[in-house]
Amino acid sequence: MRLEMTLVLVWSVCVVGASALLHELGHAWAARVVGWRVVGFRWHWYGVACVADTCGRPERLWKVALGGLWATALLALAFGTGAMLPEPASALFGFGFALNAVLLFTNLVPVRALDGGQIVAGLKAERAQRGTR
Repeated sequence: MRLEMTLVLVWSVCVVGASALLHELGHAWAARVVGWRVVGFRWHWYGVACVADTCGRPERLWKVALGGLWATALLALAFGTGAMLPEPASALFGFGFALNAVLLFTNLVPVRALDGGQIVAGLKAERAQRGTR
């Protein structure tokens, strides 16, 4: 029983860490696609964050924010598919699904520190830039 609990704990830590890292890699990929230069990753109290140079194009922020959300949505889909496997795999993958679903919907909240707030700020910047043309 003790070994099983240890393995579940290790699985949980790996799922949380990998989910956070893949979310940020989604931001990094989107940043590269829109022409930003990815500088690196920085650790914060809440986890890791992608750091990028906007290269004078801050109006593309909303697209970069969506990159992380897409990565989290794909992870939730993958874990949800794995949750259909027989026990004990369904419980382990179910945890990954639940974690990524909660992260996805939490990140949609339009608070500046979350992706939802970044999307709103990016759309405002894009709208402001269109108004100056």
